[in-house]
Amino acid sequence: MLILLSSKPSTDNVRGPAFALKEHEIVSVGVGVGDASLSELETIAFKPGFTYKVTGFSKLPSIQSQLVATLNINKGTQETETGISDLVGSEKRDIVFLLDGSDGSRNGLPAFREFIRRTAEELDIDGDKVRVAVVLYSNNATVYFDLKTHRSKKAIIYAVRSLRHKGGRPRNTGAALQFVQDHVFTDSSGSRRLDDVPQILFLLTGGKSNDDVTRAASDLKQNGVLSLAIGMKDAKQQELQKIAFSSRFLFNLPVFGELLSIQPEIAAFLQSKIPIEPPTVVVELESPQRDIVFLLDGSEGTQRDFPAMKTVVQRVVETLSIGENKDRVSVVQYSSDPRTHFNLNTYMEKEDVLNALQELTHKGGSPLNTGAALEYVRKNAFTDSSGSRHQEGIPQILILLTGGRSRDDVASAAVALKQGQIVPFCIGTRSADILELQVIAHNPSYAFSVPQFDDIGSIQQQLVSFVRRVPRQQPRLKPHNVLGSADQNESIQRDIVFLLDSSDEMQNEFQPMLGFVERMVAKLNVDESNDRVSVVQYNREASVEFLLNTYTTRQNVMAKVQSLRHKGGKPLNTGAALQYVKDHVFTASSGSRHQQGVPQILVLFTGGRSSDDVRNAVEQLKGFGVMVFVVGTKNADILDIQTISQESGRAFFAADSSDLLGIEQQIFTATKRGALPALTPGSHDPSRRDVVFLLDGSDDSQQGFQDIKDFVQRVVADLHVDANKDHVAVVQYSNTAQMNFDLRHYSAEEDVLDAVRRLNHKGGSPHNIGAALEYVREHVFTPESGSRLLERVPQILILVSGGRSGDDIRTSVRMLREIGVMAITIGTTNADTLELQTISHEPKYSLSVTDYEELPSAARDILSLLKEASPNTEQTAPAKDFDSKKNDVVFLVDGSYDSRNGFEEIRAFVEKTVESLNLRENRDQVAFVQYSRDATANFYLNSYASKNDVLSSIRTMRHKLGRPLNIGKALTFVRDNVFAASVGGRHAESVPQYLYVFSGGRSGDDVRGPAQSLKENGIKTFSFGTKNSDTLEMQTISFTPAHYFPVTNFNNLQSIHSSVEATLRGTQETTEFPTVIDTSTIAKLDLQSADIVFLLEGSDEMRASEKTILDFVRDFVKPLEIGPSKVQVALIQYSKEPTADFHLNTYSLKDNIMSHLSNVKLRGGVTTNTGGALDYVKSNVLSASSGSRARQGVPQILILLRGRKSEDNLFGPVERLRKAGIVLFSVWVKNADRQEMDQLAQSSTEQYFIKEKSDFPLLSEQLLSAIASHKGTSSTGVGE
Repeated sequence: MLILLSSKPSTDNVRGPAFALKEHEIVSVGVGVGDASLSELETIAFKPGFTYKVTGFSKLPSIQSQLVATLNINKGTQETETGISDLVGSEKRDIVFLLDGSDGSRNGLPAFREFIRRTAEELDIDGDKVRVAVVLYSNNATVYFDLKTHRSKKAIIYAVRSLRHKGGRPRNTGAALQFVQDHVFTDSSGSRRLDDVPQILFLLTGGKSNDDVTRAASDLKQNGVLSLAIGMKDAKQQELQKIAFSSRFLFNLPVFGELLSIQPEIAAFLQSKIPIEPPTVVVELESPQRDIVFLLDGSEGTQRDFPAMKTVVQRVVETLSIGENKDRVSVVQYSSDPRTHFNLNTYMEKEDVLNALQELTHKGGSPLNTGAALEYVRKNAFTDSSGSRHQEGIPQILILLTGGRSRDDVASAAVALKQGQIVPFCIGTRSADILELQVIAHNPSYAFSVPQFDDIGSIQQQLVSFVRRVPRQQPRLKPHNVLGSADQNESIQRDIVFLLDSSDEMQNEFQPMLGFVERMVAKLNVDESNDRVSVVQYNREASVEFLLNTYTTRQNVMAKVQSLRHKGGKPLNTGAALQYVKDHVFTASSGSRHQQGVPQILVLFTGGRSSDDVRNAVEQLKGFGVMVFVVGTKNADILDIQTISQESGRAFFAADSSDLLGIEQQIFTATKRGALPALTPGSHDPSRRDVVFLLDGSDDSQQGFQDIKDFVQRVVADLHVDANKDHVAVVQYSNTAQMNFDLRHYSAEEDVLDAVRRLNHKGGSPHNIGAALEYVREHVFTPESGSRLLERVPQILILVSGGRSGDDIRTSVRMLREIGVMAITIGTTNADTLELQTISHEPKYSLSVTDYEELPSAARDILSLLKEASPNTEQTAPAKDFDSKKNDVVFLVDGSYDSRNGFEEIRAFVEKTVESLNLRENRDQVAFVQYSRDATANFYLNSYASKNDVLSSIRTMRHKLGRPLNIGKALTFVRDNVFAASVGGRHAESVPQYLYVFSGGRSGDDVRGPAQSLKENGIKTFSFGTKNSDTLEMQTISFTPAHYFPVTNFNNLQSIHSSVEATLRGTQETTEFPTVIDTSTIAKLDLQSADIVFLLEGSDEMRASEKTILDFVRDFVKPLEIGPSKVQVALIQYSKEPTADFHLNTYSLKDNIMSHLSNVKLRGGVTTNTGGALDYVKSNVLSASSGSRARQGVPQILILLRGRKSEDNLFGPVERLRKAGIVLFSVWVKNADRQEMDQLAQSSTEQYFIKEKSDFPLLSEQLLSAIASHKGTSSTGVGE
């Protein structure tokens, strides 16, 4: 036993010696005083719980009894599977599950329940050996049951099944940890900690804590509670590290569903004697036979060390069991060239090997060519003729001893060794390059560094232990000789799936559809080795009729197709059906030969529009390499067909069954090998990429660097890191760039993840992105650094940026593109969006996050982009030009939480609008921007030159999310950054510029200034708002109030598309722009001849707003020029019946009108008959007898101010007003009836909604602007 007392952190590395102590079964207890490092003591300690920490030496007596109890080891302990004595001496456990019950983890409850149930099933609960408690927490913690509540497995499992989500926010993990310590790990709650029963805590959390966890986590460790931290979804690695008893007891999973994947490991850990290794089942595959080659540095630099090197080899050989059917040994020495001293089949006795080693002499020579030596041993030492037994699966082990850095490249030779299943170990002195050794070694932990070879004793035991653990390999099968080649008897191979619409609408078309399938199958060579066929029907759900491996003859397939019956059902969920085919039919278990490079073909037959979204499934099929043909009939949606097929040449529409004959021949011709994309395994391996992370290491990113590392780890975890698959490099930059490791460095995912965890922040300023891009081009994307560019392996750069570049990026970007590097960028709000889109492969490859904490959640978006295959093939779908002129069209879309449920509908509306544009060079251009707190451009006006590219980008776009909604700021962003000439804006060329604004809520900032600025710049704005948006605000933004389109929600957008197009065409004919009215210059407006009637609801409910309403009327009239030949005004009130205060011809002087208005009082009343009041105005006020000048072409304006829904028929009178040419402006005060607003919108009535008194001045401006734009209309019935 060893008791270590330490008061400061060690100045050297303790990990290796600590491991050696454990290997020798020396029980170490770490006692820290003052500034001692707790994590260091945990590394040294024999097992969790064997670590103590006190503030000063005077406090040591306080832990004496605990220390004595720890050292009181049961003499009768047995050896564990790892060969280390058990120090617990008891099979009892007290286990507490602490579950995140906050709102953000609601979806995790089923996984939590199942995890606990499965774990409980495997525990010895009935004998009171194991006790279990469950605690839920969110903003506070609640005991569901404690350690003494249930004493049987059945009772616990029953209770867990009834577990319900707690709910609440925020997530206070720190308080919950303190709660379980104070209220659950106690005697009163059933804890047996005073009886030395191990106390184990499982924390299951789905996100970052709102409070600090440090103190509570530390207290639990001090009290000997073994905490396992299991994070999922948005959990923070740094936080979990604080909570976990040590890093060995930490799990961070991307989704809740993966929790069950680690449950077997957790159960094995709980059933064991709490081993020192992390809770992972380690299967010891020690082989009694090994082939070991020692490769010794014999260069000039090792002459003095050579005797020590020989001693190292001798010591290792002493531990082996040498024999023909046991261990075999070979020795090779090298400098500039290698030399074999003896082969694996030279000596079969240990004594002979040791004698040969004794006689070894130093080779000498220079330089040191380690790469050539590695290649030599692979080709000469590990061969059958030299005694290698690799064909039998005997472990092939190389032990390299070197005293210097290689003069040649070692990376390719190291990769070849690993591909040959040779496991290299490396031992180097301080003169050797440890990074080089880690590249060569099987994994970095197999590379050792010692001051000199005399000091090998500190790592010898560890080396021997590792060598013993190298498992046997699967015996290698000798390749069979094949008579003839594939070229001699080549046949077409295809996996073809027919997906047939069997909804109710297709009942009459079902037999023609089956006939189509039969004729297609008749042309195929159906056979297990040639064409394979599957048929799936779908409506609400998909149903497989037969799989690709069900039938192996054409006759059987035809017979089954002929026997199919129409299933019927609705709705038509094409998206779900496509996803089903991808997940369940194009799989190896269902007969798919995708892995063998056989073309995957889907033929979809549909007769209606899909009720669900198809885009995600289409993208997945495309990413999987499936060629999709779509045949539409009856009510099939053309846009759906083109979206699914991805190429117009694979989309067909059959008006009737006679059209099917020609279509089947076209599809059959296209599926022949010559027409298929190259899908051979060698042509495109989606898991063979060189991925370089270029990380912001500047001073600005220091606080968020752990989030950056978490992001990289999440991406790497989804890659296929291997010598012949994905390679990864990491570079940091600030004012300069610094490589952390290059593409050749690691060939195993675990090693890359470990290297990323150990990254230290670089620091420095400013952000010189241009220089960093130049650095990766010259030093990372090169063969010397492991780039496989010359092998045509995709070269991918992932740039993370938190700020604008301090230098020019353009030249560096151009040069990276020239060598074929595809860049993906992700920036925080402080980064320059335009700059990042300039760097990225395409604008859609540029992502934005609010801050670094959101980075890990963006990993999925990055992975989705990485999975995209070849560039999109441009479609040439027919387009209906709404104008032959050039247009700049920008869509500004609400990306906040307010619109998250309507984003798909907005996207569909935008797509439909884009379809009508003439998108090509020197014609229409489109940009897309999302906004919430800030605005982010998804792509700019000059980003894409084809309609297909624009539509593809829109279809793959993700909702931004965020809050609040700052429309004013977004308008300013669009004006300055999207309509700018640098990104394609053509204002200087007098090209019309249009802005479509979508909003699902009221703006958090002022929109008036930015809206006026857009109008002054000649930008015509259309706005679309839901019931939650502010009508007045949206009309302020719009070109005119008529350019605002209110909808109840975004689901109704499609219904107004034709109205929008009609308004757009009218707008294109207009060259004048309305301006926000300055009342001081009202005389400049063409209002010298207008008849304006104010119709006021005078009911009891409106009396509270009386002063505000009448002040508005007075302020509106004050700047007008009143007179019989100028502007005339009338005032009418109504509730149940209308009453005229004065008519149009009552006053000819403004002073008289103002005096009358000063004395008006609302008359009151209970009933509001707005329809009757409108008819009254038409017949009795806007009439020639009352002063109307409609016959002279003077505009007839009616301004209705009200606060309640009409109790009589409103829409007949409104329609009569419209036909009479009377322009109605409806102003809602305080309250508004949404249904009536929506119905009025259908009649083109211009509506406003006033919530605050402060809104009235803006309303005046808007009304004056709108009235000024109206021309006089002479209609029958007006002025009669």
